[in-house]
Amino acid sequence: MADRLMPLLAAALLLAAPAAAAPKDEVLAVTNAFMAALDNNDPNSAEALTHPTLTIQVLSFPPEGGSRFRTMTRQQLFDNFRSAPPRKFEEKMIKPRIEITRDFAHVWAPYTLDIDGKRIHCGIDSFGWMKVDGKWLLTSFAWTADPKGCPPK
Repeated sequence: MADRLMPLLAAALLLAAPAAAAPKDEVLAVTNAFMAALDNNDPNSAEALTHPTLTIQVLSFPPEGGSRFRTMTRQQLFDNFRSAPPRKFEEKMIKPRIEITRDFAHVWAPYTLDIDGKRIHCGIDSFGWMKVDGKWLLTSFAWTADPKGCPPK
Protein backbone atom coordinates (compact mmCIF):
# COMPACT_ATOMS: atom_id res chain seq x y z
CA MET A 1 0.00 0.00 0.00
CA ALA A 2 2.82 2.40 0.87
CA ASP A 3 4.35 1.80 -2.57
CA ARG A 4 1.11 2.96 -4.23
CA LEU A 5 0.83 6.08 -2.07
CA MET A 6 4.38 7.29 -2.76
CA PRO A 7 3.66 8.60 -6.31
CA LEU A 8 0.51 10.34 -5.05
CA LEU A 9 2.45 11.94 -2.20
CA ALA A 10 5.19 13.11 -4.60
CA ALA A 11 2.58 14.61 -6.95
CA ALA A 12 0.88 16.39 -4.05
CA LEU A 13 4.20 17.88 -2.93
CA LEU A 14 4.96 19.11 -6.46
CA LEU A 15 1.55 20.75 -6.72
CA ALA A 16 2.00 22.40 -3.33
CA ALA A 17 5.39 23.89 -4.27
CA PRO A 18 5.29 27.64 -4.94
CA ALA A 19 5.07 28.39 -8.65
CA ALA A 20 7.59 30.61 -10.38
CA ALA A 21 6.30 34.04 -11.30
CA ALA A 22 4.33 34.01 -14.52
CA PRO A 23 6.10 35.88 -17.35
CA LYS A 24 3.37 38.55 -17.50
CA ASP A 25 3.79 39.15 -13.77
CA GLU A 26 7.56 39.48 -14.23
CA VAL A 27 7.16 41.99 -17.07
CA LEU A 28 4.55 44.02 -15.21
CA ALA A 29 6.78 44.05 -12.11
CA VAL A 30 9.82 45.32 -14.02
CA THR A 31 7.67 47.91 -15.83
CA ASN A 32 6.28 49.12 -12.50
CA ALA A 33 9.81 49.20 -11.02
CA PHE A 34 11.04 51.32 -13.95
CA MET A 35 8.18 53.80 -13.60
CA ALA A 36 8.45 53.90 -9.79
CA ALA A 37 12.15 54.75 -10.08
CA LEU A 38 11.31 57.68 -12.36
CA ASP A 39 8.43 58.79 -10.10
CA ASN A 40 10.79 58.67 -7.11
CA ASN A 41 13.48 60.73 -8.84
CA ASP A 42 15.84 57.76 -8.99
CA PRO A 43 17.10 57.76 -12.59
CA ASN A 44 20.03 55.48 -11.70
CA SER A 45 17.66 52.66 -10.69
CA ALA A 46 15.54 53.22 -13.81
CA GLU A 47 18.62 53.23 -16.04
CA ALA A 48 19.81 49.94 -14.51
CA LEU A 49 16.65 48.32 -15.95
CA THR A 50 17.50 49.39 -19.51
CA HIS A 51 19.72 47.98 -22.24
CA PRO A 52 22.63 50.24 -23.32
CA THR A 53 21.09 50.48 -26.81
CA LEU A 54 17.68 51.66 -25.53
CA THR A 55 15.77 53.64 -28.16
CA ILE A 56 13.30 56.36 -27.17
CA GLN A 57 10.61 57.90 -29.35
CA VAL A 58 8.07 60.55 -28.39
CA LEU A 59 5.04 61.83 -30.27
CA SER A 60 3.61 64.93 -28.63
CA PHE A 61 0.55 66.95 -29.54
CA PRO A 62 1.07 70.65 -28.78
CA PRO A 63 -2.00 72.60 -27.58
CA GLU A 64 -1.87 74.72 -30.75
CA GLY A 65 -2.36 71.62 -32.91
CA GLY A 66 -0.34 69.27 -35.06
CA SER A 67 2.16 66.76 -33.74
CA ARG A 68 5.85 66.69 -32.96
CA PHE A 69 8.01 63.59 -33.28
CA ARG A 70 11.37 63.36 -31.56
CA THR A 71 13.88 60.77 -30.51
CA MET A 72 16.27 60.61 -27.60
CA THR A 73 19.22 58.52 -26.68
CA ARG A 74 19.35 56.64 -23.43
CA GLN A 75 21.89 59.18 -22.18
CA GLN A 76 19.63 62.12 -23.06
CA LEU A 77 16.62 60.57 -21.32
CA PHE A 78 18.40 60.02 -18.04
CA ASP A 79 20.33 63.30 -18.22
CA ASN A 80 16.91 65.02 -18.51
CA PHE A 81 15.75 63.32 -15.31
CA ARG A 82 19.01 64.04 -13.50
CA SER A 83 18.99 67.75 -14.40
CA ALA A 84 15.29 68.39 -13.76
CA PRO A 85 14.41 70.65 -10.86
CA PRO A 86 13.00 68.96 -7.75
CA ARG A 87 9.35 68.06 -8.36
CA LYS A 88 6.70 65.51 -7.54
CA PHE A 89 6.43 63.34 -10.63
CA GLU A 90 3.50 60.91 -10.77
CA GLU A 91 2.74 58.82 -13.81
CA LYS A 92 -0.10 56.30 -13.56
CA MET A 93 -0.55 53.50 -16.05
CA ILE A 94 -4.17 52.50 -16.69
CA LYS A 95 -4.90 48.83 -17.43
CA PRO A 96 -1.60 47.89 -19.10
CA ARG A 97 -1.76 45.19 -21.77
CA ILE A 98 1.14 42.75 -21.97
CA GLU A 99 2.10 40.50 -24.85
CA ILE A 100 4.96 38.01 -24.54
CA THR A 101 6.64 35.54 -26.80
CA ARG A 102 9.57 33.71 -25.24
CA ASP A 103 12.07 36.41 -24.12
CA PHE A 104 10.38 39.33 -25.90
CA ALA A 105 7.61 41.35 -24.27
CA HIS A 106 5.62 44.45 -25.02
CA VAL A 107 3.59 46.58 -22.61
CA TRP A 108 1.02 49.02 -23.99
CA ALA A 109 -0.56 51.26 -21.38
CA PRO A 110 -2.67 54.39 -21.38
CA TYR A 111 -1.30 56.74 -18.72
CA THR A 112 -1.69 60.11 -17.03
CA LEU A 113 1.16 62.36 -15.93
CA ASP A 114 0.94 64.79 -13.03
CA ILE A 115 3.81 67.04 -11.98
CA ASP A 116 3.54 68.79 -8.63
CA GLY A 117 -0.12 67.76 -8.48
CA LYS A 118 -1.06 69.26 -11.87
CA ARG A 119 -2.19 67.08 -14.77
CA ILE A 120 0.36 67.77 -17.55
CA HIS A 121 -0.75 65.32 -20.21
CA CYS A 122 -1.87 61.78 -20.90
CA GLY A 123 -1.28 59.29 -23.65
CA ILE A 124 0.08 55.83 -24.35
CA ASP A 125 3.29 54.33 -22.96
CA SER A 126 4.88 51.61 -25.08
CA PHE A 127 7.60 49.48 -23.45
CA GLY A 128 9.65 46.92 -25.37
CA TRP A 129 11.39 44.41 -23.08
CA MET A 130 13.84 41.63 -23.89
CA LYS A 131 15.20 39.08 -21.48
CA VAL A 132 18.98 39.27 -21.75
CA ASP A 133 21.08 36.86 -19.68
CA GLY A 134 18.00 36.05 -17.59
CA LYS A 135 17.07 39.69 -16.85
CA TRP A 136 14.28 41.73 -18.42
CA LEU A 137 15.78 44.92 -19.91
CA LEU A 138 13.97 47.81 -21.55
CA THR A 139 15.13 47.99 -25.16
CA SER A 140 12.56 50.42 -26.58
CA PHE A 141 10.44 53.07 -24.90
CA ALA A 142 7.94 55.28 -26.69
CA TRP A 143 5.05 57.43 -25.61
CA THR A 144 2.51 59.92 -26.79
CA ALA A 145 1.95 63.14 -24.86
CA ASP A 146 -1.42 64.82 -25.33
CA PRO A 147 -2.59 67.67 -23.10
CA LYS A 148 -6.19 67.28 -24.34
CA GLY A 149 -8.79 64.71 -23.43
CA CYS A 150 -7.12 63.41 -20.29
CA PRO A 151 -9.19 61.73 -17.59
CA PRO A 152 -9.84 63.99 -14.61
CA LYS A 153 -7.64 63.77 -11.54
